[in-house]
Amino acid sequence: MEPKAAELHAELSRGKTARFDAKLVHLLARTARVFADQGYEKASMRKVALAAGISLPGLYHYVSSKEELLFLIQYQAFGVLTEELEVILERPAAPEGHLEEMVRSHVRYVVRHLPELKVCTTELDSLKGDNYEHVLKRRQRYFELTRSILERLREQDRGSRVEPNLGALYLFGLLNWLVMWFDPKRNDPTELSESLVAFFLGGYRVAALSGSRTEKVEK
Repeated sequence: MEPKAAELHAELSRGKTARFDAKLVHLLARTARVFADQGYEKASMRKVALAAGISLPGLYHYVSSKEELLFLIQYQAFGVLTEELEVILERPAAPEGHLEEMVRSHVRYVVRHLPELKVCTTELDSLKGDNYEHVLKRRQRYFELTRSILERLREQDRGSRVEPNLGALYLFGLLNWLVMWFDPKRNDPTELSESLVAFFLGGYRVAALSGSRTEKVEK
């Protein structure tokens, strides 16, 4: 189980037994595969129960609806990603180092939980009301922490034409698209992380240098 994930599940299933908690983890993993393969709308609770190896009545013992399953998958995923990034940022490092660790952490999660992140990428708008807001809040926290790294990087490089908010959007565009083509048989996670960071930082720094040159010409 990922760091602090047990605490998250304890929160989600407060008052239940440890066995309930472990089965919920298993259920969410199997549900994510069904949603990722078939799409949330086409997937049925019966298909989820079959994939998880439990009866339909047994499934409703753990959750009340299909949307609750979708909520728990996304809430867990972004909870773990955010907690890991918070730990990374607590360690003293230059912004490049924090960015590299953030990308490595995200890629590791892709490797271990590809169906979950595919669901997070494609099915956010399938959530409604409070479920949507709770997940969105966690997504925004993850985004803001990442943007803070780019803000520090921009200050270190003495300005960039790329505003940190846009930089974070570009970075997540790269990261989110991984779930559409990543293949563990063809893509080495370490090489993938290093090349992605090099690609992103290379462009970000070129923009910073270009901005500095423009400022000199204007002066």
